[in-house]
Parts: sequence; C-alpha cells; structure tokens
Amino acid sequence: MTPGANPAVDAWRGALGEAAVLTDEASVAAARRNAAALDRRIPCILRPRSVADVQAVVRIARAHRAPVHPVSRGCNWGMGSRLPPRDGTAVVDLSGLDRIREVNAPGRYAVVEADVTQGQLHRRLAGDGLPLIFNVTGSSTGTSLVGNSLDRGVGYFDSRATLLSGLEVVLGTGEVIRTGFGHYDGARTTHLYRHGIGPWLDGLFAQGNFGIVTAAGVELLPKPERETAVIARIDREDALPALIDAFAGLRRRGVIGGVAHIGNRARSWMTLAPLLMEQLVALRQCPADRAREAAEAVLAAEGFGPWSAVAGIAGPPRMQAIARAEIRRSLRGIARVIFLGAGLRRTAERLLAALRGIPACARKLALLRAVTPVQELALGIPTDDTLPAVGWAVPGAAPSRDDPDRGDAGLLYCLPIVPADGAFVREALDAVLSIFARYGFEAAITVNLLDDRSMEGVISLAFRRDDPARAAAAQSCIREAEEDMLRRGCPPYRVGLGSMDLVVRPDDPFWQTVRSLKTALDPDGVISPGRYNLA
Repeated sequence: MTPGANPAVDAWRGALGEAAVLTDEASVAAARRNAAALDRRIPCILRPRSVADVQAVVRIARAHRAPVHPVSRGCNWGMGSRLPPRDGTAVVDLSGLDRIREVNAPGRYAVVEADVTQGQLHRRLAGDGLPLIFNVTGSSTGTSLVGNSLDRGVGYFDSRATLLSGLEVVLGTGEVIRTGFGHYDGARTTHLYRHGIGPWLDGLFAQGNFGIVTAAGVELLPKPERETAVIARIDREDALPALIDAFAGLRRRGVIGGVAHIGNRARSWMTLAPLLMEQLVALRQCPADRAREAAEAVLAAEGFGPWSAVAGIAGPPRMQAIARAEIRRSLRGIARVIFLGAGLRRTAERLLAALRGIPACARKLALLRAVTPVQELALGIPTDDTLPAVGWAVPGAAPSRDDPDRGDAGLLYCLPIVPADGAFVREALDAVLSIFARYGFEAAITVNLLDDRSMEGVISLAFRRDDPARAAAAQSCIREAEEDMLRRGCPPYRVGLGSMDLVVRPDDPFWQTVRSLKTALDPDGVISPGRYNLA
C-alpha cells in the first residue's frame, strides 16, 4: 500500500513505527488464512507493543473512522481465526503484549497480558515449583488465555470467563479502565474479590467488543493431591441418555468435579488415532503407510464404541475410594468403567514397555502413550497433541500438525448449550446427525457437562477446504445445525463469523441494548463492528 493511499494506515505508521504496520501481501495473506474457509479484505495488520500503543491505535481508528479487530493469538479455529467480522477492518495483533505481570501464589492468581499462552503460564508455574494449575483447554499450548476466556471458552474445570478478574481495557474512546478494585491505587484485593464496588463490568467484555482487553487476572487452582481419570464406555447408542443422566447425578452429588466430557466415536477416534498412529510406528507395529488402518483396529478392539465419557475425581485416597464405589454403583448396567490414576498409568507403562516384544502388549503401550497427554489436561497440563485431529478427520488432506489454519483440512463448529437431560440431548443429536448425513459429513460430537444442569455441545465438521463445493456445503450444513438447535431452544454460546446474523438480531431489545452500551463505550463503533453487536 503506497503512502497516502490510506490516511489511517499512514497515521498508524507514524504512531507505531513502520515495522509495526504490515501491509505486504504475505502478511495479509497469512492473517486471512483460516480453517473455516471464510474470507475478509484486510487493509493491514497492526502490532502494538504496549498499552499506550493500543490507545494510539484506537484513537487513530476513531479519528479516521477506520475499524479495527483485536486478536491475541488468532487461534479461534473453526470460528474465523484472525479474521475480522467485516471487510476493510484492520487486524490488531496483540502478540507484543506477552508478559506475565504477576504470579501471586497465596492469592492463587496470575496477571497476564493479552498474548500470554497456556504453555507460557504452565512453564512459569512449573518453573517456580508452585503447587498450582489453571483451567486449561484441549487446544494447544500456543493459545491465548485472555482471548479464549473472553470468547467464553470452556476448560477442563469450568467456563473460563468466570475465572477472570481485574480487567485492563482500552475502551473505544481510547481511555483505559480497570475493572473491580483495579482502578484504586494500591488495591490488594482486585483479584481476590472480582466484583469490586459499584456495577460489575467484567461481564461486558466477554464477547462485548466495547474495548480491547490488554491484561487480566486469571484464577489459579490448587494442584490436586491425587487425580484419577474416570473412563466410561457404552456399547449401544440407546444407552447415551442413561449415561448423561448418571453423570449429571454424580456431579449433582459432588462425586465428580470439573467438566465431564462425553464424546461419540468420531470424536474419540479423531482425537486419539493420530497419536496412536505415531506410537504404533515408533514401536514398529506397522509401517507408516498402514498406520491409520492399524490405529483404527486398535481403537475398535479396545472398546471405543458409540460413546465414551471422561471425568476426574480428586482428593486423598480414602475420598477417592468412596467416589469410585459411588461411580460404579451409578453406572452399573449402563457403561463399562475403568479408573486410571497417574501412578497406575506409570506402572502400566513400565510393565508394557518391558513386554513390548509381544504385539498385544506393544499395542496397549501405544494406546496408553496416546491417551496420556489427553488425560493430563485434567491435571492442568496443556498439550499440542490434540492438533493433528483436524487433519486426520479429512483423509487425503495435506495435514498440519501445529496449525489448523494451514493445510487442506477445514473445520467448523456448532456450539449450543443444552440441558443436562439425556433424552433431550439424544433427540437433538439425532437431528444433527441426520443433517450432517444429508450433506455427506460425519459429526464429531462432545457434550461436556458444565455442571449438573447444563451441557456444552461441541459439534465439529471437518471438510476439504481446497474443494470449493465441499467448503460451501460445510457452511450450509453447520448453519442448518445451528438453526435446528435454535428451534429447539438451545442457542449457541459462541458462533463463527458466518453465523453471526443467526444470533444478533436488530429487532431484539437485548441487542438494541448492547448497541446502546457500545455507543457509550465505543462511540464511533470502531472495535470489531458486527461481532456480537449491531454495527
């Protein structure tokens, strides 16, 4: 872009420096590349390195009526990644705000800037030898804590937005506000009592787009004295309602804590098969060109049937023994249950490694090693080992192990919140499966028990995004699934850019009120216009 062609770009260059304003074709193309196969015109990428820089970005945006869209790491895979909601919107890349400002062990919180990743915080806690973990997601180590939390991502212990406190926000006016007690100099309890005094503003900035959040407090959790994975598997589709109701009852009685994950065969296989393939080849159980077939055979033989559930129980041995007995009783006649703690897993791995010359033992060792990084998520240990699932789900697509935005495999999500009612969930999922089948896609489904009353539906669609016809069919399919869920009274808690109009409706007083708030906090509507708001 030549100087003078865009006055806002020239002003941003003057404020941030040439190196922080990218308009070259390669940089813009990288920002446009996304697993959802969507597209937007992007005039430039801005890279502020401080809160003052972010203020300058917003003030120039206001002066020139030039919209901007902030991203932390841009890993909103399947929902649009780094793409802004509208054409002509500059992307504000917050990767320069990457400091962990504070870790307070007695108060169990960390204050992190917008670009701090799961892996970064995990390494800090482990390096300091602290008996603390945080609410990790099944995404990669390189994903942002703040960005995912503000879009209400769900971790292995809770919805992440509920664990934020003391937000630092550059409003659409260019002013900086700090929520809770954070606007009082020397406040010691900003991240201990998140509500502060007066109206509680934190919730406005989760999917609010009234400002750019540059830092926030993240609640840390005590490392469990002992953690045991509960794995329950059913052999018949018609047992799913009873499985859901049993786990909801266990959560209601406090037998299990955190989020329980109940996934169908497609979800289990796409998660585990790529890891199992690597292990089978490493243990010389099959050649690389037969690894997919061999992995599928192992998963089928090990009983990963129609649906599998994974939850966690924590606490001292005596409490865990009581919990295990209650879980066995509740799931008797419904599912096969195994309990796998870290100690048992290590012992089994040593034994199987010693016997790996026996093919059956080598295959079990491969499966155990494949399952380990997934189970360790419940211990607060993030992993990159879940990323190959996207490529595996599209046979023949050029894979990318570390970035779903690369390669030929596409990804879309339908993310409804549904009641923790087994019969209702079964009926709704049957409809989704029917919709997917009509378009020729397989639905990988997880229903995550958030508490004893509600579940997060994670319905993913993998497709060839290098095939325009299949990409268009995928968009139509996921939209129809979202529409069906809405008709059933189950709106999504997150939507991709292609579905924003399904939930943001101009005749709805709720969204009209959101528009009034945006007018107050972002008077010129320059921050992510059209994303969870009426532009």
